[in-house]
Amino acid sequence: MRKTILVIERIVIESLESKGRRLDELEEHTGLENGLLKAVLFKLIEQGVLTYQGGIYELNWSQKKDWLPLVKDQEGMKAEIKELFSSLVNLIFKKEGNALLRVKKVWLEPQEQDELSRRLKEIDLFLENIRNRRTVKPVKEVTKGKKVLFYGVCGYEDLVDGVLKAS
Repeated sequence: MRKTILVIERIVIESLESKGRRLDELEEHTGLENGLLKAVLFKLIEQGVLTYQGGIYELNWSQKKDWLPLVKDQEGMKAEIKELFSSLVNLIFKKEGNALLRVKKVWLEPQEQDELSRRLKEIDLFLENIRNRRTVKPVKEVTKGKKVLFYGVCGYEDLVDGVLKAS
């Protein structure tokens, strides 16, 4: 068994977090083409992540100790972020869709760095409040319609060193 899951497997798992779904519902929620979706579903059933009964695909909660480490694997999450970020960069440069990416290289005074850290924490709080509101007042969410946000800050030198070490 692999140690991690693919991005296309992750979107299926995320679509099934709250409840089981039929194939047509999964197509709508994930945006995956029917043939690809069926192949992913088969693989996830084979790995024990999903069950299929009465036309409904569900997460195999009774065996979650076996598959949850795949979902939470740090290397897998790192690979997912890289794949999603790479896809975002490609969309930006192809000028497709409504993707938005800003990269700023700026020298910050210590107090400016503190203010930036506070503002990033405000974004976290804002997003967490949205997530909490969804538990109180649910809305019809479609997994493929989620927005993916990347934000963070790092020293330019550290990033360049990381690029050099990856080469």
